[in-house]
Amino acid sequence: MALATVRKARSLGSPDFKVFYTAAQNALHDPVNVYKKSPDRYLYPPSASVALTPFAFTENYSLHQWIWHGLLAVIVFLLSSVGGAGLAAMALLTRYLAITFSYGQINLMIIGLLALVGWLARRGSLRLAGTLWAFATGLKVYPVVLAPFFFPRARWRAGEGAALCFALFFLLPFVAFGLDLGLALYGEFFAAVRAKGLPTHSHNQSIAALLLRLLTPQEFYLHAVGPAWWGIADLPVPFLRALAWVIGGVLVMLTWWRVREREWAVEAALSAATFSILFLSHIVWKDYLLFLYFPLREIFARWPRKHSWWLASIFVAMITVSSPDLVGHPVSTKLDAACIHLWAAVLVWIAWWKK
Repeated sequence: MALATVRKARSLGSPDFKVFYTAAQNALHDPVNVYKKSPDRYLYPPSASVALTPFAFTENYSLHQWIWHGLLAVIVFLLSSVGGAGLAAMALLTRYLAITFSYGQINLMIIGLLALVGWLARRGSLRLAGTLWAFATGLKVYPVVLAPFFFPRARWRAGEGAALCFALFFLLPFVAFGLDLGLALYGEFFAAVRAKGLPTHSHNQSIAALLLRLLTPQEFYLHAVGPAWWGIADLPVPFLRALAWVIGGVLVMLTWWRVREREWAVEAALSAATFSILFLSHIVWKDYLLFLYFPLREIFARWPRKHSWWLASIFVAMITVSSPDLVGHPVSTKLDAACIHLWAAVLVWIAWWKK
């Protein structure tokens, strides 16, 4: 997959990685512009720009682009080599892997860190597991949803490592840039996050985006097609955003209740973290579906092979039918806008819940 996407990554210039690279270069040479100068909006904490400097230590962007590409390949190899269930789970997600490699995204690194957190927790290294969990959360806030895994008293030791890592991560910009600039960068970070808003164009697979597309008359953009209006009602946006939180919250509560039934097993908790990310976030790009690696791996490890084949077939059919190479952009983009990838995640959630 890494080799097959080299051409696409070269033609696109790995645009997501270019954002990380530019932020890290700014952190090294021009920190005042971490949020002011970027190929796209940099929406990560200022501490992340410092943490990413090992991937931007020279001005040769191409060198770092392919180092990053190779790192993603190593992570995929390691996640796939843990057993047949891991390989099967990753194989089902190749469409999202192609997006990740082509754009140079960071989610695979986060998934790799969470897998390492789970491995350490199984070995009883809870302080180190908590430290890595906090580090992953500092890079991208989504891993915070794994917090309930550490609630049982037997895992409170993880809080020591997590608290120390969170504190160091928070203080990193002040150590690197000084108090005044550190405070200014945190202010710019929160302003950038607020300005992001809730994009409703067809790529966003969140519950909130789907409700806004269906239940308001506002225009949204169909990728590679143009503007569209799908609203069958005119409900208030605040109400729909609250409704999305309620729907997502109920699904997440049921998910973590299931984890408790499974005695807070590490695998179940990582699966629950996946569903928490996909059901609670107001922005879910298609590559976020890579987090389904955790519940798919768990399902394939526990299910009879016959049932696994049924789930795999339906899942692949759902995400394949929306491929622009197969059905063309108008149909593909409309299926994206109908959140077919979110519904694929719901299918996996139902299968995970039942088994």
